Amino acid sequence: MRIAAIDVGSNSIHLVVVESDGNGDHHVLAREKAMVRLARGGAKSGRIGAEAFAAGLEVLGKMKRIIDSFECETLMACGTAALRDAANSGDFVVEAAKIGVPIRVISGEEEARLIHQAVSHAIPFPEEPVVLMDIGGGSTEMTWVNMGHIEASVSIPWGLQRLADATATADPPTAKDLKTVNSVIRKALKKARKRLPKNLSKARLVLGTSGTLEDLGRGASGAYIFTAEQLRPFRQKLWRSNSKNRIEKLGVDPKRAEVLHVGASWASALLDWVGANEVRVLQVGLREGMVWEALKHGGVAIPPLSERRRASVEQLASRLDPDPGHSYHVQRLSDQLFLALRPHFELGDPEREWLSYAARLHDVGFSVSEKGHHKHGAYLIRNAALQGFWPEEIEILSQVVRHHRGKAPDPYKHEAFLQLEPWHRNVVEKLCAILRVADALDRRRRQTVHNVRVENGGDELHLVLEAAGDLRAELEAVADKGKMLFEMLEMPVEIRVEGGGMQD
Repeated sequence: MRIAAIDVGSNSIHLVVVESDGNGDHHVLAREKAMVRLARGGAKSGRIGAEAFAAGLEVLGKMKRIIDSFECETLMACGTAALRDAANSGDFVVEAAKIGVPIRVISGEEEARLIHQAVSHAIPFPEEPVVLMDIGGGSTEMTWVNMGHIEASVSIPWGLQRLADATATADPPTAKDLKTVNSVIRKALKKARKRLPKNLSKARLVLGTSGTLEDLGRGASGAYIFTAEQLRPFRQKLWRSNSKNRIEKLGVDPKRAEVLHVGASWASALLDWVGANEVRVLQVGLREGMVWEALKHGGVAIPPLSERRRASVEQLASRLDPDPGHSYHVQRLSDQLFLALRPHFELGDPEREWLSYAARLHDVGFSVSEKGHHKHGAYLIRNAALQGFWPEEIEILSQVVRHHRGKAPDPYKHEAFLQLEPWHRNVVEKLCAILRVADALDRRRRQTVHNVRVENGGDELHLVLEAAGDLRAELEAVADKGKMLFEMLEMPVEIRVEGGGMQD
């Protein structure tokens, strides 16, 4: 069995081709890497630039020819932050599919999960607590592991290229540039801290899985292992140099020379943030995690059998949903909200599917009782033997339906929610927050709100409702059920009605 995995990252595109004999033995047949910097300029333009767009497709074409030459049975391709956030990412995915590379855009949480899977198969975890760290171009994934147990995971929507774009330092950078970068970093970490439990184990060791950390290690110590003390003088040298001198005197990769000083500041701040002193860079990453995921499921690309999954959900809903018109409408509004909020929540294609299925099934519990129907719905989903889903996906759907109303999910109060892996808890919180608002927008089940979109107003977000008729009940419901979403966004949200909808 031959499996090819392509990681379409914000900075680089990686390919690995692996052969497995089905008995647990496998070996790498090919590795390819190309830095195309899909995320370059995206923080300001919101799009993949024309040059990077073309370069990315050219690289994928070359990789597809390599894959074909090895006659691989399975091809998996995942896109990360650049494809989660860019307005024209859909166009890139369409063009890649024409080449024969179907890209599945994944969330930051899924990145963290797959990276953990890659690391866990590469080395035995140390007995002491460690943090897995992957600094990408558009985001940074971190997972805390203690004695092999996953304590927490967070995807921070800031990576090397995004930080560099947002701060736009001079060449060479100035003292003011350094102050700006440090300010952005402090705000990013302050926001990320709110999403983590307070009692995390203190880790002195970071296991790194990114090219940025590899380049920093090469400059700081000349090896794949370096300390925070070794990084500090190298960081200072980077900030005191221009791009040309970074290449000629410091040996920096020319494609990172313009931005590695920002990456050094980001890495240093992250080490201070987690209290770690040592970094060990591993030669594995997302693509190896994708391979292990396929091997875990018999060499099948994930998720399998999409039509079978959809038909299974529809069969359950058709039997138990008392108001399909409402559920279909909530499903559509949920999808509109998901797409609008994806850059804020760093979500991907699997999460979009899960939300769609959960929205279709959110009211099946009414078939048991109106009171507590969210709890009944969760039980029905968990025990319905839905086809084509992995067990962890069933539990995610169950938990999104369970928490689409009532109290917000809390690991200290809800045992089933606690049993989810940390990255899946993060996903459930985001999806049920979106579903709550979509459900509230059809409070009276009259489909009065036709469409919903989100506009960025700078310091606030505008939730724009295209509607007709009296919306007072829906707006009251959104004010209540939307609290969880608005708190997660950490920005003021103004609701605006267009199209003749009535409000107080």
